[in-house]
Amino acid sequence: MSFTEQTESTPFKEIRARQPSPDALVVYQAYSASIARSATEQQKLSASSSFKVGRMTWIKPSFFWCMYRAGWSYKDRNQERILAITMKREGLLELLSQATKTPSSPVRFQWDAERNVRLHKLSYRSLQLGISSEILVTKWIDEWIVKIEDITDDVRRWKSCIDEGEEGIQKVVEDMERPEWLEKILEVPPEIRVQLQMDLPSKTTTSIVNPS
Repeated sequence: MSFTEQTESTPFKEIRARQPSPDALVVYQAYSASIARSATEQQKLSASSSFKVGRMTWIKPSFFWCMYRAGWSYKDRNQERILAITMKREGLLELLSQATKTPSSPVRFQWDAERNVRLHKLSYRSLQLGISSEILVTKWIDEWIVKIEDITDDVRRWKSCIDEGEEGIQKVVEDMERPEWLEKILEVPPEIRVQLQMDLPSKTTTSIVNPS
């Protein structure tokens, strides 16, 4: 979705993600420097002993929602490196099919207000997915992740531009409107829409997706 595109009926709940191919998509996570370094060097998220497979891990298809949670990588030392993780579409669909809001669920979903380039709230929702089952986390790491990139340098460069004001914000918008960065709606089967309560409430919102 373009960051400057005006829409009259942005869906209230849709999964939007970068999709480098029909079979893959990108999710984001923030980690400590040691976890991120080992993950990118060995292309395995659990390469560092600091990574705890037994802990719930939250994946975020929305770049700006991850930036909001991690404070553009400046929030704390445990979130100082931003990873762009390319994973198999089939893996995400399997996780979504098991997702509920129940705290004890092996996969939990949560809809939060999407953010714009200034991290202000938008009127529609963004998905977060929490994986708590050790079996599923291991399967995600070993079978579904196909590429791990540390994008922290880009993130911090964009944050510096935003801090400069309107001209810098426009630079970030132009950067992120390149085809490889655009987040597109991920089509999911009807049963997953029901599982994730995507049509409840059944409404559309009027919004302008822009840098402000």
